[in-house]
Amino acid sequence: MSTATVSRVLHNNGYVSAESRQRVEEALRESGYRLNVVAQELRRRKTMSLGLILHGAMSNPFVAQVAFGAAQAAAEQGFNVLFFNARGDAEREHESVEALLRRRVDGVVFTTAVSRANVELALEAGITAVEIERRLCPGAASVVVDNYAGATEATEHLIGLGHRRIGYIGEPIAGTAPADDAQSVVRERFTAYRDALQRAGQPPEDSWIVAGPYPREQGGWGGVETGASYMERLLRQAPGLTAVVAASDMLAAGALQSLYREGRRVPDELSIVGFDDTFAKHLAPALTTVRQPMFEMGFKAISLAIGFIDGGRHSAVAEHCATELIVRSSTAPPP
Repeated sequence: MSTATVSRVLHNNGYVSAESRQRVEEALRESGYRLNVVAQELRRRKTMSLGLILHGAMSNPFVAQVAFGAAQAAAEQGFNVLFFNARGDAEREHESVEALLRRRVDGVVFTTAVSRANVELALEAGITAVEIERRLCPGAASVVVDNYAGATEATEHLIGLGHRRIGYIGEPIAGTAPADDAQSVVRERFTAYRDALQRAGQPPEDSWIVAGPYPREQGGWGGVETGASYMERLLRQAPGLTAVVAASDMLAAGALQSLYREGRRVPDELSIVGFDDTFAKHLAPALTTVRQPMFEMGFKAISLAIGFIDGGRHSAVAEHCATELIVRSSTAPPP
């Protein structure tokens, strides 16, 4: 193929047949040259577009609120957002990054990234990368909450009411992986629950804990059906519990369904706490939960990315958003 043809493909300038373009792109991909070319193009001009890679469907309230915040921030500053759903899968996430790079986006925002390598792929292409909720890559900027502090406050709220036999439903935590690994969010919440009970002089028994792994119906995050299933198991193996900490509102909603079917009254017989504050106030009873500012997290992440783009340089800054315990009707002193 001629030098002129390669040049037209690299700079997207002039006519090139589909067959020739494919041959050039395959050759560049095999040579590892593509990322350098993308970096040159992005340094030369802005496209006023950003990619947002979601970890689950919009039916997940956390995902929806983050996406709304991101879209609002982008619209206010004249940027377009391209949405991709990785469904909690590393390969789909990788394909999403590749697709966004082909579209010459100015930056990529990851909602609960799955793979550090995928975040690094964006950075190596010379564009900004921001992670929401979970920080896997030290070189990326991030917008996070203190999951440990939030789950500690939830568990200590139950302890303060007089509960000691407190169960937990969530995702399993194995080993002592570093804080930037893909389980960091659920690890922090579970560890906070365990530590709070230990400080209260009542370490949790194994039977008090029901942990997945989650089915993938929510992009790798436990949904309502998962919460109901986990609660049924917990009632069978630890019937003497007086309270439960759920790792998310989705799980807590399922747990409430299970308790209703079993004829167990909340909070008269068993108290329950969630995490997120998505639809918690609309449940029956209204759910005590840890609020994380999901809309604000999406808004901040896009604003960070645009700030880096406008300023011409990227920073690995970490923005922290505060959690807040919202006490409603699902918690009370033990019977």
